Amino acid sequence: MAEPKNTDMLPDKVAYQTNRRRMCWVVMGMLLAMTVAIIGWPVRYEKAAVMEMAYISLAGLIAAYFGASAYQAAKRPTKK
Repeated sequence: MAEPKNTDMLPDKVAYQTNRRRMCWVVMGMLLAMTVAIIGWPVRYEKAAVMEMAYISLAGLIAAYFGASAYQAAKRPTKK
């Protein structure tokens, strides 16, 4: 997730970053739970196409978070 252009609008930047990190951990936990459920009970989920869509969507959310974090880290000026 890209950081807003106007960072003055953020009342607490540390809380903003902490909440983003928590969101990522929750989504990773959901992916783990979905994987365990699909492996544990494959017959129950073989006709549930929505699980595939949810899995791809959650993985995309994590990819966007890590991509935005890497972009922000590369964009940050280095001190010499």
